[in-house]
Amino acid sequence: MVKKEKAKKRKADYDSAWKDVIERFFEPMMTLFFPSIHNEIDFTKKPEFLTKESRRFYPGSKTGGRRADAVIKVRLKDGSQQCICIYIHIEVQGEKDQDFVIRIYVYNYRIFDFYKDEGVEVISLAILTDEDPDWRPDEYVVKRGGFELRMKIPMVKIIDFKLKEEWREKLENTDNPMAMVVKSQLKSYDAKKTGYQEKSDIQWELIRECYESGYSKEDIRILLNFIDYVIRVPRAFQKKLIERIIKYEEEHSMNYVASWERIAEQRGERKGERKGERKGILKTARKLIKKGVDLDIIVEATGFPREEIEKLAAKIH
Repeated sequence: MVKKEKAKKRKADYDSAWKDVIERFFEPMMTLFFPSIHNEIDFTKKPEFLTKESRRFYPGSKTGGRRADAVIKVRLKDGSQQCICIYIHIEVQGEKDQDFVIRIYVYNYRIFDFYKDEGVEVISLAILTDEDPDWRPDEYVVKRGGFELRMKIPMVKIIDFKLKEEWREKLENTDNPMAMVVKSQLKSYDAKKTGYQEKSDIQWELIRECYESGYSKEDIRILLNFIDYVIRVPRAFQKKLIERIIKYEEEHSMNYVASWERIAEQRGERKGERKGERKGILKTARKLIKKGVDLDIIVEATGFPREEIEKLAAKIH
């Protein structure tokens, strides 16, 4: 039961990380993944993320597949409205979701039915993060007795950015922040076959590239969260990674990591530990001063500056 609860929480965290990416990098994502649709959207009008509404539309799944979804209402350059359904599907343990296209069809119809009186068009897009290059469920077709229904789904497979040369070049020759999301997802495939130290090193390589790319503080916060979720390491390795990040920020006069919620929380623990250690050392220093131990010896034993030990001694005497 505990394992199921942990798995459920990890899935929720993963979905949340992808949803944060979509909301923060919606326009860059459309540029990189769906350029033809991006060209039709009027981005001078702020996209509306229908987060609360999307729950009522979702038809559910009979399989163990993970998924994150988003419904975004946008204005097109021709003045019309459109709901874009972004559907992110993460396969678990190599299972293929046979109901995938059916769910997208049902999802699409439910949204259309809800907004039809507003004259909203609804299109569905899919992003697949599984590692099977041959699994591409991009069409739903029904034909019977002269009846015909066909839905074609524009689809992006993250693995293509590794397998196709032109896609790899696109990834390397852009400053689009979604490129870091793709690189992180691709690296997570390799990380599955490695130990925790190698995973941590992969995390650090990605994080350092985020910093060196010159993204904004908020962009980096979202990217760091995403990296943390797609490549998981135990707490001990997280703490070591935090130390590397803090050191890097100090060397480059940055202060981005403070807004990374999970790291900020652990950083607070680190400060608390240091504060507790300092109190303990000060207590020892006071005892040594009262016993008349030479101040030079106390300085050497505690590691505190002589000036601080002298001030402490002055207060005691």
